[in-house]
Amino acid sequence: MRNGLLGVFPPASSGEVVRVQGPWREGELRRVDGPEGTVVVLGQCLSDDDRLRRTALRALASGGPDELTRLPGSYLCLVIRHEELTAYVDAAGQYPLFFRDTGARLVFGTRPVSVADAAGARRRPDTAVLAAGIFCPGAPSLTGERSVVAGVSKVGGGQALRRTVRGKVERWVHEPLETDPGASLARSAEALRDALETAVRLRVAGKERVSADLSGGLDSTSLAFLTLRHRPGTLPVTTYRGAASACDDLVHAERFARLDPRLRMEVVTGTRETLTYQGLGDRSGGAGHDSDEPDPAVVALARSRLRLDQVARLGSGVHLGGEGGDALLVAPPGYLAALARPQRLRQLAKESRALARARQEAPSAVAARAVGLARTPLATALRRLADGFERHATGGPGRAGTGDVGWLDAIAWWPEPGSETGWLTRAASTELAGLAREAAGSAGRTAGWRAGDLTALDNVRTSGAVQRQLSEMARPFGVWPQAPFLDSDVIRACAALPAHLRAAPPAFKPLLGAALADLVPAPVLARRTKGDYGDEDYRGARACARELRGLLVDSRLAELGVVEPSAVVAALDRAVMGLRVPFPALNRLLAAEIWLRNTTWH
Repeated sequence: MRNGLLGVFPPASSGEVVRVQGPWREGELRRVDGPEGTVVVLGQCLSDDDRLRRTALRALASGGPDELTRLPGSYLCLVIRHEELTAYVDAAGQYPLFFRDTGARLVFGTRPVSVADAAGARRRPDTAVLAAGIFCPGAPSLTGERSVVAGVSKVGGGQALRRTVRGKVERWVHEPLETDPGASLARSAEALRDALETAVRLRVAGKERVSADLSGGLDSTSLAFLTLRHRPGTLPVTTYRGAASACDDLVHAERFARLDPRLRMEVVTGTRETLTYQGLGDRSGGAGHDSDEPDPAVVALARSRLRLDQVARLGSGVHLGGEGGDALLVAPPGYLAALARPQRLRQLAKESRALARARQEAPSAVAARAVGLARTPLATALRRLADGFERHATGGPGRAGTGDVGWLDAIAWWPEPGSETGWLTRAASTELAGLAREAAGSAGRTAGWRAGDLTALDNVRTSGAVQRQLSEMARPFGVWPQAPFLDSDVIRACAALPAHLRAAPPAFKPLLGAALADLVPAPVLARRTKGDYGDEDYRGARACARELRGLLVDSRLAELGVVEPSAVVAALDRAVMGLRVPFPALNRLLAAEIWLRNTTWH
């Protein structure tokens, strides 16, 4: 039986508001009952029972969250009072809530299909949401509160929902994560240091069954060394070695592991059978991956299962990883727009030169992109996105999707869809254009110079979704992957610092370096590169070409009128020949295919 939470408010006479089913990890689901109602906390709330109880009872008495959303960790909390129900989702959106209001009652839960069933609605995929997730994931405002299940809404990262017994429904952002104009790198580094130390300490102190990733990258390696500070003895750490991959992560991981003899390094070696796309067409592979939403990581399911199996063999319960570190600590290229202002032009010129040199671009082209973005409000960007989809739908000149997307294209609110736009049907392009125009109408006056900060928050929510899917994938292995970087306090510490202050090219993640300078060995913090396993996509596409073609020719997305399967197959053929293809978009499309096949629709 799959675990899950499902509820109805107001409940039927003498009925329970919340029902839970399935196995839960220790501490994953907690409940506090009081005279005014009940608080349910789901996820990684790291507070002890006494503090949680005191905080929950105060929230029930006042009707507000008080300190309930400020406890350490990352979690969803439900405050159920006699006259109202209020839900608060964690800052990263690791623990979203889905709901459907029938008029008489609010049906809510952690699984969108279960919500549709309990509300008596038909199970139908929302094709517009699926298409937006594949072709413009960097523009989450396109779909608003809609979920991938038609008629079911989603409360995402940092959002809140309230429903009264009289039927009034309110939604708002309880965790706005606004930047602090007075923030400095030094103050933010101190806040990050405290938050990250707490996030690790409360997870590992006194725990026997703990392990960690040691990828050789900055984020996971830093967490491994922080873990050593808070528990005695050795720490099992796992490192992945790709199947004939040219990635140098293993070299760095071995070098870092030698810095402390307490790190017990276990190398997980990939094979041809764990390449990307292996097993997507059989019941033991992608078709056996049960997820609530499309999971792009399903294309690497064989590799993920290999790694989780190794962690389980180590006897680990909690396994720490660095997910979220890049989203928080690497400023999106759009941050440059914040420098395209009169008082910061000298800094713009300096950083444009540094970034251009690293990527073999012209500094003037980098600066010009930044200036153009600064002059492009969010509403304008959405209208341009709509124009591109409309040109594709009508077959007009200059339609979107005719070229590759490069680094310069990321100096934007989002990179414009590239050659993958050619996979869309005209009807789907028209629908996406309509979504973009509708979103533009409600975008307000959000200025272009804010693009970096807002894109960074979107990236954090994407990381939250990635970690959620990994956590669910790990349940059968008895492992609980946890990402301290996605704790709300850690996110607050980083988000308070404007994105343009989180960047100092050519330095890599200067905020983390300042925060952990005397806690993590200097050689770890000195790494300036990041591993790339993209060659496994190409090798996997060649090895699994027949199975992938079978999936695409019999495409569920094509049946729904979203894509032209022949166009996607043509892209796959290019990948088999070693030519450039938009692998991220292909992986998102395959994730949607697998999800549609694994869900029973009626």
